[in-house]
Amino acid sequence: MSKEVDLKETWQLLMGARNLVLVSHVGPDGDTLGSTLGLARALKQAGKQVRLLVDDTLPAVYQFLPEMDTYEQPRAEQPIACDLVVVVDASSKDRMGEAEKCLSAPILNIDHHVSNTRYADYLLLDPHAAATGEIMYRLLTANGVPLDRELATDLYTAIVTDCGYFKYANTTPSCMRVAADLVALGVEPNEISDLLEIKARNSVELLAKVLPSLTFYADGKIATLEIPLELYDKNVSTESFIYHPRYIAGVDVAVLFKQVEPKATRVSMRSKQVDVSRVAVAFNGGGHPRAAGCTIGLPLAEAKKALIQALEKAMEAL
Repeated sequence: MSKEVDLKETWQLLMGARNLVLVSHVGPDGDTLGSTLGLARALKQAGKQVRLLVDDTLPAVYQFLPEMDTYEQPRAEQPIACDLVVVVDASSKDRMGEAEKCLSAPILNIDHHVSNTRYADYLLLDPHAAATGEIMYRLLTANGVPLDRELATDLYTAIVTDCGYFKYANTTPSCMRVAADLVALGVEPNEISDLLEIKARNSVELLAKVLPSLTFYADGKIATLEIPLELYDKNVSTESFIYHPRYIAGVDVAVLFKQVEPKATRVSMRSKQVDVSRVAVAFNGGGHPRAAGCTIGLPLAEAKKALIQALEKAMEAL
């Protein structure tokens, strides 16, 4: 069980360490990347030695973020010594990927997921925050850390990607006020929006192959897309694929199945009414009531059957 810490205690932990390793979760999105890079920038300015790890390919769409090239890929057989591990935006320990196996220092987890499993030694958690980037902004400003334009860009990207440019249900007055403060520091919302909307050619080509897999269940309330193992390419971004079934009329839950290994299928879910975080937790995943995910240790067809059954049961309980 984690020891919960507040903004001041969290900063004291960070300042008490000389060498820190910051870990972004597998399947990195704008929130984990922007929040981690923003914190890393603040820590380096404070004179700390910082390394960034992510056990996955970095989506090309986020290459505009300052110092994205400082991320390293962890290797389980290569232990990394440090004073403190900071896991950013990850609700469960398995989201660290191989980084978990090469780090042994105490863990501080900074997160906003209601499904957090409290795996870390120290936990800064706010499930009401729209994004971990919002928590990171509060952490830095509460402790008198100056924010420059680059750091503001990191945190703004973290927030807007996790609340869908203020379209999702997790949008709050608080996150919009934070975003306004970041814009006042020089962030250009139109430039960031344009950069985030750019799609790589290989991503669009893969989408064309995946869209024919669109299937409906529960009288059209569930819509799914599938990326079978033979189409999976870790170097191709699929983050936006879920939006296609999500905005079909009558669909409550959209699901993207992505088989990444013979017996491993990653699942992303988005919903309007069903609490998909509870479904994800049942498969050792997590997330938010309206956006969640998990990795199921089964081939795609078997994983899909099990998950659809769980979703249908969740719908019956509404």
